[in-house]
Amino acid sequence: MNNPQPKQRIKVTRPGRGYERGKTYTVVRVDSSDNTLIATDSNGKEGSWVKWEHCIPGGGEVNWSWLKGQLSTDALELLSAFEGLEALRLKDEIRDHILLQLPGLKDRILRSQIQLEEEFGAIDDSSPGNCPNEEELDIPL
Repeated sequence: MNNPQPKQRIKVTRPGRGYERGKTYTVVRVDSSDNTLIATDSNGKEGSWVKWEHCIPGGGEVNWSWLKGQLSTDALELLSAFEGLEALRLKDEIRDHILLQLPGLKDRILRSQIQLEEEFGAIDDSSPGNCPNEEELDIPL
């Protein structure tokens, strides 16, 4: 194993020094001067310094299949409304459905755009963060 990082999950290939072979640990300290690390088990119990060469990356990937087996039905239902796992983004069709349920959305957007133009001058449509017009929303209003 090369260059382990704190919070990385590992497995040791040689038992001893407070570690069991095949068990997954979390790296808490790394000493690159002698290529050793200290890791904790799932209960927070620390082992002694162990050489990197006696460790391999561990824990497998966190993917949708794994996640489905870990979460409640309610949590899975909520997450299924999003795209991605790290930077969640509401699916376009759900966003549109929510927006269409807001009473007077079109009028409020247009009123806000006029008020901002009066307060701050013309709004540059190309810069991020400015109020969109009807066409930019890409939803029927």
